[in-house]
Amino acid sequence: MMNENEKIFLSPKQVREAIRIDFKQYESQFDLFQELCPIITDNRNIVTKEGRNACVLITRGRKSKVRRMNDHDLGDYLFNILSEKTYPLSVIADICSKVFQTKTFVGLNDETGSTGIWIETEMARFKCRQCGNCCRNLKYHYDCTENDYKRWEVCERHDIMEKVMIVYSDSGTAEYRIWKEPGTSRFYPECPWLIPSPSKGQFACGIQDVKPAYCRQYPLTQKHAVMTGCKGTFEAC
Repeated sequence: MMNENEKIFLSPKQVREAIRIDFKQYESQFDLFQELCPIITDNRNIVTKEGRNACVLITRGRKSKVRRMNDHDLGDYLFNILSEKTYPLSVIADICSKVFQTKTFVGLNDETGSTGIWIETEMARFKCRQCGNCCRNLKYHYDCTENDYKRWEVCERHDIMEKVMIVYSDSGTAEYRIWKEPGTSRFYPECPWLIPSPSKGQFACGIQDVKPAYCRQYPLTQKHAVMTGCKGTFEAC
């Protein structure tokens, strides 16, 4: 039986948002999109590769159509269909297992009483090597939340808050972007809180106790680790 920290629960709405992020944040996932296409389109469409960058979308039936697009457009196409249709949760679980490359199942969230998808993260086996790759190379500037910022306000961490850019949308909603050079609109080329450790090739976090939630949760799954170049290891069961 899995421990609670080895799985996460997502509502149907959260599942779609997680899939949207997955489709957007990685480079080419053609093999995944090719596998998902018949499932998401109820076997009305298949997709093949044409050259290095072009995908060929084929609509089956009496009025068959052929469309050419790149990988990212194909991801948008599939996600739009996924967003507009209602699928049985068993099908959503199957889609999630392929997208996140792990075991998934339909189940009940005891805290909320709602039914959704449980996703095994396999992160109990993960061991960080403190290489600093995520702090130096990932595009994390948009991954700060309002809760992160409020926590720094409560802690009176003005040294952190001065490195946060707050941008307001037309509706007045605040967005928090990290890490900017104080007094400028420029972002640091890498996380300014990264500190070299005595051990060669290792680093520590200068705000470990209050770092953003995204940083504490990274990587979210084994796939997330692999796709973002994480050099951590997953120990055998």
